[in-house]
Amino acid sequence: MNLKIFYTLGFCFFLGGCGSMKISDFNNTTPKFVPQDYFDGKLTAYGLVKNRSGEIIRTFKGDLVGSWDENGVGTLDERFVYNDGEKQTRVWTLKPTLDGKYIGTAGDIVGEATMLVNGNTVMMDYTMEIPYNGSTINIDVKDWLHLQEDGVIINHSKMKKFGITVGELVITIIKDFPKN
Repeated sequence: MNLKIFYTLGFCFFLGGCGSMKISDFNNTTPKFVPQDYFDGKLTAYGLVKNRSGEIIRTFKGDLVGSWDENGVGTLDERFVYNDGEKQTRVWTLKPTLDGKYIGTAGDIVGEATMLVNGNTVMMDYTMEIPYNGSTINIDVKDWLHLQEDGVIINHSKMKKFGITVGELVITIIKDFPKN
């Protein structure tokens, strides 16, 4: 019986690794995602959280405000309200590197997040500390943000523990353009 489980898990990992997205898949896609432009000002996010079975277990709305200083360092202040009334705040600091990447930090992020940009897409890879059963656990997160026409971002994220998907996020982010 244990051998069957081993082969099944091995086959699942093999299948999961074959079709994974890469940031290079988005060469020459438009509109071009420039974090300093998009994450500057007010944004609104609408999202849902799925468990490992794909069931929607929570929804949320987020108010985000981004800004950049004279050294090119960005701040993204995120404030979320979930359908069960829980409120969550995360403040990202985004520092550009010499090779065109960004390093992101926030209070509930373990270490540093890596942020890559290519074409219309941003990919962030990080470990997040989340509350769980009166304590916390670390979850690996890979965020894919795809800029669409009219300033809309479609964001999908996989949350994994020990390489196994334990949840997903689906988020739409809308830039609040000033009204004339």
